[in-house]
Amino acid sequence: MSKTAKLTLLGILFLILMAAPWMLNSYVLQILILTITYSMLGLAFAFTLKVGLPRFDIAGWWAVGAYTSALLMQKAHLSFWLTIPAGIIIAVALGWLIFSVAIPRGMMVFLLFGMVIVLAVEQIVGSVSFFGGWGGTGMLPHPTIAGYTIIKKPDLYYMGLFFLIVNILIYYLLYNSKIGRAWNAIGSSVKLANSVGINVVRYRMANVLIGNVFLAVAGSYFVAYSSVVAPSTFSFPNSVNIMMYVVIGGISYSLFGPLVGAAIITFIPEYFRIAKEKEPIFTAIAIILIIILMPAGVIGIFDRRAIPWFKRVRWLSWFTNKAKES
Repeated sequence: MSKTAKLTLLGILFLILMAAPWMLNSYVLQILILTITYSMLGLAFAFTLKVGLPRFDIAGWWAVGAYTSALLMQKAHLSFWLTIPAGIIIAVALGWLIFSVAIPRGMMVFLLFGMVIVLAVEQIVGSVSFFGGWGGTGMLPHPTIAGYTIIKKPDLYYMGLFFLIVNILIYYLLYNSKIGRAWNAIGSSVKLANSVGINVVRYRMANVLIGNVFLAVAGSYFVAYSSVVAPSTFSFPNSVNIMMYVVIGGISYSLFGPLVGAAIITFIPEYFRIAKEKEPIFTAIAIILIIILMPAGVIGIFDRRAIPWFKRVRWLSWFTNKAKES
C-alpha cells in the first residue's frame, strides 16, 4: 500500500475516533477510555522490547504517575496539569537510581528488579497511610482548563486521545531516528551492537527512562478519569496483562500492535461478562486461542490475508492504483 493510501486510511480512522463520543453510549465510551490507558501502557512495553528488555514493572511506574498526581492534587491542592511533569520527574529520577544497578547486569536481573518494583510499590502505597492505604485515596478533584471542569466522558475521552496521539507521534519519531536504529541493533544482537561501538547500557537506560515518562503520563490520565487511586489497580497481574496487549496485537508491530491488543483484551471481559469470577477464564481462553491460531498477532493476520484480499477487490485495486499515481 502506498504512502498516500496509508495516510488516507489514517485520516479516516482519525475522523472516526473524533466522532466516537457522538456515536457511542456512555458505557462503550468508558471502555474506550480504559482502552486508551491500556494502549499507552502497551506502547511502553513494546518500546522497551526494542532493546531486548521485556519489563514486568509497567504497573509500578503507572502507579508512580497516578499517586504523584493524586497526592499533589489532594494534599498540596496543585493543578492537575502541574502534577503531570512532577510525576514524570519522579518516575525518571527513581528509574535512573534503580536501573543504574539493574541494566548493567543484564536482562534477567532487569526482569527480577521489575517484579520486585511492582510488588514493592503495591505494598508501600497500601500499607502507608500517607498514600491512602488499601482503601485508596478517596475522591480527587477533577482537572480544569480555564475554569472549565473536565468531568464528562467525552471530554475525558478527547483528553486521553490527545495523550495517546502524542505518545504515538513521539514513539514514531524515536523509532525512525538515529537512536531508534541503535535500539534496533541492540534488540537484534547485543554482542553485535557492542562490536560496532554502541554503548548498550546507555542506550537501554535511555529507552527505559523514556518509557517511564509515558507511563507516568498514563498514571496521571488514569487519575483524571477515575478520580480515585487504589493499590489493587497496580498489581503484578496487571503488569502481565499489559504484556499480553503486545502479544495479541502483534509483537512485530510496535505502534499499532499494543492498540489492537489493548482493545481486544479490554472489550472481551466486558462483553463476555457472565460472572465476575469467571471473567479470567473466558479472557484466558480467548487469549490462548489467539496465540495458537494467530502467532503473529491480529495485525499479522490482517497483513498476510486481509490486505492481499483487498487488493483482489476491483474497486480497492483502483483506489490503490490511483494512490500510487498521485
